[in-house]
Amino acid sequence: MFVKVSAAGIVSLEDSGNFRAFKVVIEGGPAALDGARRALAGTADVQDQATAWVFAAALRGRAEVARNADWQKDFDAMIEKAKPHGWIDEKRNAIKAHIEWME
Repeated sequence: MFVKVSAAGIVSLEDSGNFRAFKVVIEGGPAALDGARRALAGTADVQDQATAWVFAAALRGRAEVARNADWQKDFDAMIEKAKPHGWIDEKRNAIKAHIEWME
């Protein structure tokens, strides 16, 4: 699954059924970093050009998955599997994601 920020600043959840991969994809290349930060406000904290912390509650609340009990259960399992690897910030309830840039 990945969080995508389009060149127009639209945030979407893509490949939502893939719980084995997680990333943030930003269109526009690294020059779009400031715009991506604004677009992702409330969804993720973009740490730098390589890393973002995506808020679990923001993903859970997205219309396309909010009422899908199976998705929520699988998302919980993904988070549990990620914890031992340091990919979960429990204080902020956020998931570490690498950023992939699309020029």
